[in-house]
Amino acid sequence: MNTVAPVLRRRSFLAGSAAIIAGSALPAAAQAKTLTAFGHRVHQTVATTGPGGDATSAWRQAAGFDINWVTLGDVNAINERLLRELTLPETSFDLAFLLNGRAVPRNLRLFEPLDAFQREAPIEDFDDISAGLVAPMRLDGALHAIPMRHATNALVYNEALFEERGIKLPANFEEFVDAAKKLTFTRPDGTQVYGLAFTAVFASNFLSVARAFDGDYMTGDMKVTCDLPSMVKPMEALAELFKAGAIPRNFATVNNEEITTWMQQGRAAMTINPYARLVSYNDPALSRYPGKIKASVMPMTAELAGKTPYASTTEYWSFAIPRNSKNKRATWDLIRSLSSKAGTLAQARNGNGPVRVSTYADPAFASMLPYAAAEAVALRTARIHLPAFDNQARAHDVFVEESQAAVLGMKPAARAMEDAAKRVRAML
Repeated sequence: MNTVAPVLRRRSFLAGSAAIIAGSALPAAAQAKTLTAFGHRVHQTVATTGPGGDATSAWRQAAGFDINWVTLGDVNAINERLLRELTLPETSFDLAFLLNGRAVPRNLRLFEPLDAFQREAPIEDFDDISAGLVAPMRLDGALHAIPMRHATNALVYNEALFEERGIKLPANFEEFVDAAKKLTFTRPDGTQVYGLAFTAVFASNFLSVARAFDGDYMTGDMKVTCDLPSMVKPMEALAELFKAGAIPRNFATVNNEEITTWMQQGRAAMTINPYARLVSYNDPALSRYPGKIKASVMPMTAELAGKTPYASTTEYWSFAIPRNSKNKRATWDLIRSLSSKAGTLAQARNGNGPVRVSTYADPAFASMLPYAAAEAVALRTARIHLPAFDNQARAHDVFVEESQAAVLGMKPAARAMEDAAKRVRAML
């Protein structure tokens, strides 16, 4: 995420936070008590450090609590430690951070349902938080976690190369395919430029293309849909681009670091990656095109354009309260403060990916993010790439394997998606 952000005036921040906290049922305590928060190091950083200030400060003063941060740098280690704590008779962790891919039903049941807290002391303007992030945190109708940090994919493009080749930004998917071909060429010095390049080890990248057809490997209610035309057609389109040379020959092995270099050097005209990557793509010290690499949502097919909104793929972290914790009301009050408009803005200025659409409209914040308007559009209709379930990691690898086979021409796209569907359905 972008770590450079404008300064939030301390007086306005404290006033805004105080207003949010004013309705809290928690009295200020003469002697500070402690809440323990467990998650990734970045969660502590965006909550406490940077131009936005310490977003927990006003709450701590009003509630009479200190926060003890227990953080790790590895996502798998965080999940393993958290699951151990959640199965104890009681845990010392009060606030937990949950990644959407780990929000399988058996894990969600280990967290406190939050609907009663939301009724008694609601989060400010809750509907401002992207609905596509909230929905996967519900189980049997009950809300178990509150989204707090997202990374949403974009169609990233080099505006200078578009201008050089006399091409307009595509208005629909068919124009996107045509543009990718026209943006594939060899420079006089022998440098090969590809119209489209992205890492082929993430299912979300293939889905970023498929969502132009409103396609999905699986729906949120666990139905496997990759063998439908809405997934077959985008795989056929990618296979067409690969055959035409618009996608690199080493497509299956290119990593994100190479994609970054290609975008900076103008060796790729378009890619698929989170909006926050624009910071490194446009780095004046490394990029030949600073300020010219921009982002948008993938255009829908001509048939769906203007009828079906594009749904960007996204991943995100959420706040959650362990069922076996002992400070649930105080923890909810902290979540409520950090999830408020003021709290979300402060964390965004500290480098967080804000889950509120309205945060992107803040003039000072938006002025530091050239892609703010585009990411706000994407966030509004974003949804996860795969539902969380026990075999999600295996299913992800199957989808990637069969998608690569389709793009590389190893299998017809229809057969590859049929094989993927058969293999994943067996896991369910």
